[in-house]
Amino acid sequence: MTQILNTLKPAKGAVKKKFKKGRGIPSGAGKTCGRGHRGQKCRSGYSATPWKEGGQTPFYRRIPKHQTNTRVNRKIYTVINLDDIQDFAELNVTEVSVETLFEYGRIKTLEDWGIKVLGDGELKAAITVKADKFSASAKEAIEKAGGKAIETNTSQLVASAISAE
Repeated sequence: MTQILNTLKPAKGAVKKKFKKGRGIPSGAGKTCGRGHRGQKCRSGYSATPWKEGGQTPFYRRIPKHQTNTRVNRKIYTVINLDDIQDFAELNVTEVSVETLFEYGRIKTLEDWGIKVLGDGELKAAITVKADKFSASAKEAIEKAGGKAIETNTSQLVASAISAE
């Protein structure tokens, strides 16, 4: 069945007439046209501005300002603790580096400045650890256990090589 464009019309109830205000009191929106009596809101040209709250301290002054330049020179490291290194010692791994951490699934991604070893936990075995940064307590604990703490700056290169594979 083909239809001709000039016979098409909208479905019943789809089109509704626009309600006309100001057509007498019995219409329900006569006289004040639904704006109420007096006040700023009933005048022509009124438009509410969200930042004016009538004497109450405005929202934009109540909330704290965003500090934009405070973290520009921040150095973010992927953190590994001595507990994690002790786990490697229990697996009979003698050297912990970025490759080892990725291989055993200890880290999934690497932050911009590489890996930092922190002194949380305790290390009992002698193990060589290669990382970008060591906290003083971590370095002391590794050397006290008979291991070596070697600072390298190759974490980003290794991570990009691993992710390319």
